[in-house]
Amino acid sequence: MNAVSLDQSESATRSFKSRVVGAGSWTLLGHFLALVLRLIGTLVLSRIFYPEVFGILAVITAVQIIITLLTDIGLRQAVVQSRHGANREFLNTAWTVQILRGFAIWGVGGCFAAGLSLADGLRLLPPNSVYGHPGLPAYIVVASASAAILGFQSMKWITASRNLNLRRLITIELAVQIFGLAFTIGFGWLTRSIWSYIAGLVFVSVITVLLSHTFLRGPADRFCWDRAALRELFRFGRWTFLSSALSAFAVNGDRLLLGGWADASRLGYYSIAGNLASVAEGSTNQLFGSVAFPALSEAARVSPRRLIDVCNRMRWFTDTALLCLAGFLFATGALIIKILYDQRYADAGWMLEYLSFGLVFVRYGLCQSAFLALGRPEYVTVLNVTKLVSLFTFMPVLYYSFGLPGAVIGFAIHMLPTTLWIFYFNAKHELNNPRIEIAALGGWVAGWLGGLAFVRLAAACC
Repeated sequence: MNAVSLDQSESATRSFKSRVVGAGSWTLLGHFLALVLRLIGTLVLSRIFYPEVFGILAVITAVQIIITLLTDIGLRQAVVQSRHGANREFLNTAWTVQILRGFAIWGVGGCFAAGLSLADGLRLLPPNSVYGHPGLPAYIVVASASAAILGFQSMKWITASRNLNLRRLITIELAVQIFGLAFTIGFGWLTRSIWSYIAGLVFVSVITVLLSHTFLRGPADRFCWDRAALRELFRFGRWTFLSSALSAFAVNGDRLLLGGWADASRLGYYSIAGNLASVAEGSTNQLFGSVAFPALSEAARVSPRRLIDVCNRMRWFTDTALLCLAGFLFATGALIIKILYDQRYADAGWMLEYLSFGLVFVRYGLCQSAFLALGRPEYVTVLNVTKLVSLFTFMPVLYYSFGLPGAVIGFAIHMLPTTLWIFYFNAKHELNNPRIEIAALGGWVAGWLGGLAFVRLAAACC
């Protein structure tokens, strides 16, 4: 390689690193602010509503997510990963498919609600369970309408993500969250009704679509039906569809199972604890999807060795940080609930401590992004199959053995078997790193000790 080519390569590498660091910084800042807003919203709404409402919302949200994932054909991942991701016909075809998918989600939600209403009329639902709530079918139908609206979201959103131009995306996300939170709190304070949350979903969908078309830069979307683009989208999406279908139940199966075992109040406690435990998971997954996946995809287009280097650099930070937080939450879960919520929600404390162990496995989401960047979505499908089987094995067995605490522990550790698969797939692409694994375990101990110190300090101050 001559001097000019070497200089160009080094310049490209520096530019790539700069964009990754910049995108990561914006993502972390955005999700920190989103975390603050979400926490404020939960605290305010917990003063307006009783725990039973959060139990009903948990089921509505789980059903929505499951239907969304069951119809996922990986449009975003396909556009980000494809070499044709900047082609207008490709993007317009993806937008058309996205709109059709949105209406499909709404239709499936309506069918599920009708089935639920019929089952309730025939007395087939567990007595005193969340599924027997008389308003649940109507809530699901209206909440599912938000998916049809979001189907019109501009492809400029995905293009900006593909190019790691995240500043405007994060601005939109924060603005939408602020408007949606203000709407839900205001409507909830006036009506004291769960409909305030349902209406908030629809309102947020409308604002998101409008801002994606007007605030983001790029050509306007048009209806298109290009056969070559469709073939590529569905060739990549067939694995994503299977993976997402499995992931739908693996990710939300806990609330579906508990909805049949627990009353609305206890499911409400679990929902509060689960929301707090999943804050870090949601932010991390967003970081993996918005920054890591595009960065790893670009690295993979250059060379597999570059992908390994980028992945290891990211894991040093994410693995250690997540395990440190897991240890801290295990020591402070009950205290955090006591500080943030009133006495009605005290039972969420021990649930938060148990659920903290789930963060030990969340860190491997970065490896899944690497598998997709390498063009191996079948790996993720295998992981989701394993996750699904282990969830619907661990939770029932531990529930019928130890009651509700056993079910919570079962969910916290259900991703343990997938770790073995990840190590196996990592070995094929030289992605395993024993030093990172050891450092991450040290992070858990440090977080736990820090949590114990925080608990003692709080007790001394009180």
